[in-house]
Parts: sequence; C-alpha cells; structure tokens
Amino acid sequence: MKQLIKIASLKQCLALCAVLLCSLCWVTDATAAPAKSKPNAQSLDRIVAIVNDIVITQSELDEALKAAKKQLEASNIAIPPANLLHKQVLDQLINRKLQLYVAEQAGMKVTDEQVNKVIADIAQKNKLSVKDLYVQVVHSGLDVKEYQKEIREELTIQQVQQQEVGGHIVVTPQQVDDFMRSADWQAFNNKEYHLEDILIALPENPTPQDVATAKKKAEDVLAQIHKGTSFKEAATEESGSSGALQGGDLGWRQLPQIPSAFADQLVHMKQNDILGPVQTPNGFHLVKLTGLRSVGQPKDNNVERKQVEQLLYQRKFEEEVQTWITKVRSAAFINLHPEG
Repeated sequence: MKQLIKIASLKQCLALCAVLLCSLCWVTDATAAPAKSKPNAQSLDRIVAIVNDIVITQSELDEALKAAKKQLEASNIAIPPANLLHKQVLDQLINRKLQLYVAEQAGMKVTDEQVNKVIADIAQKNKLSVKDLYVQVVHSGLDVKEYQKEIREELTIQQVQQQEVGGHIVVTPQQVDDFMRSADWQAFNNKEYHLEDILIALPENPTPQDVATAKKKAEDVLAQIHKGTSFKEAATEESGSSGALQGGDLGWRQLPQIPSAFADQLVHMKQNDILGPVQTPNGFHLVKLTGLRSVGQPKDNNVERKQVEQLLYQRKFEEEVQTWITKVRSAAFINLHPEG
C-alpha cells in the first residue's frame, strides 16, 4: 500500500516543502541580500554535520530553519528557543538524509514522469493548471526547481519506506475479525479522534537507564504542560517524532489507526484530556485528545472489513517506519558540528 501525497488545500500545497520534515535545501539567492565578505561566506557554508558520506552545511541548515519558522508561524505555534529549534530541525534533516541515503544505496530512482504526475495531481486537486500552480509557488517565495526536488525526495522516501517496511507488513483476516469484534470498535466505530502526540524517544535496544531517563523526561514535560506550557509548544520543543514541528499534530484518526497502547483509554477521554506517559517500543508518549467527531460507517460488511484492514495496515506502517528510522540512525555514522 503506497502512501500517496494528498494535498487538501492550496496553502498545504505551497507549504509542501516545509511540511515534508522541514528539511528544505533551497539555494541561497545571492541577489536577495547585500554581498558578504569572504570570511562570512566561508562561515555560512561550514559543515555542521556529516551523515555517513553526506555533508550538511550551515547554509542548508539555515534554510531548513527558515522553513520551520515559517511553518510554525503559519500554524500559530510559538517558535521554540533557538537551541531547541536547531536540534529539532537538524535531527529531522539527518533522518531525511539517512532515508535518501538508503534509497541511493539501493539504486532507487524516481522518474521525471512520476514527479510531473504528482505535481499535476496537486494542481488538479486545487483546480489549477500546472502553470498556475507554479505561479503560486513562485509568489509564495518558493523556488520551482526546489519544489520539484522536494517532491522527488518525498517520493523517494515513500519508495524506500515501502520497500524496507511496508512490504513486510501483513494484516491477517483473523486480526481484522478480532478488531471488528472488539468492544471498542463495536461501541466507537462511528467516531474520529483528533490527536496530538509527544514522543520521548528511546534508542534501539535501550538500557534500563535509557528507559528510566526517557520516562523521567516525559513526566517532566507533562508537568510543564500542567503548569501552563501549551501541548503544541511542548511537542515542538521536546518531541522526537517526525511531527514535532507540526506541534505533534496527528490529525483525525479512526480507532484502527490509533496504536493499541492508546486506543482503549482514548475512547473514554474527554476533549483536551492528556494521556500518558505511555510506553511503547519507540519511547514514551503523551497524547492529547483535541477533538472528537462522528463519521458515517459503510453499511456493506465487506467494505467495512476492507476499510478496517487498510487502517490497521496504516497503524502498523507508521509504527514500523519509526522503528526502522531509529535502527537506521543507530547504525549510521553521524558526526555533529565537525567544523564547529
């Protein structure tokens, strides 16, 4: 089951490069600012990280930070302190580079035709021609070539995730039957839950000390939220998930999409209640229920079974991708600030 890029609005479309893990690598426009002296230019392009044989430069990180700030401002999320934002953006940039590295080592290629098709689909969904979409991209301050590059990289990441993770996931008929017979599904199958999540991540094969440290940090974050820090702000500053820079927003989900570690308790929560810390293989989660709504359910049992199967697959896929990224990262050579 390949996950396709779906853009619900023109605003999301134009922000795609920022949303995709906030890792833009736009080329600095030399005409956009006064000329700088040679020492400053050298400083701008210094190496801030080496990931396997991939170099991340200061200018690349700066552009990713700019994109992250724009995204946070557009979402009305407070921008965290510079050191915390720097860490979050660099971590996500490293994760992105690692996935692209795995894809390159596997010889994966995304064709121009695939990129053009996705862009055409985005334009069609927003009732625009591709030419008009590009005009909007330029007016928003994005570079068309970089926009295309980010589409290509996202498709590449989807490909490598599907190969490394998706192809190994199986949802059996028995698992579908068991879920559909569960008390929660019988009682709440017409509900959707809007969730926000903070993950205090654990490394691969954590020690008891790693677990204790992560749990204590999760408890400290929860205490700060109870003292008045907004959940979105805490997620932006502290979460180790890929959605940290979206304030931990997981969007609207039905029960089969929600990890079983949360689902049983979430169905009995009220809006704005916070669950956790809850331990999973990836770490300790704090989960906030920000909204609840009713949805229609298929009357045809076969259609409902197919829907449940797809949602259970998505749940497993997201969990396994996070585990896979942790594994890839633990096996990688990562040298931070090699010149600083």
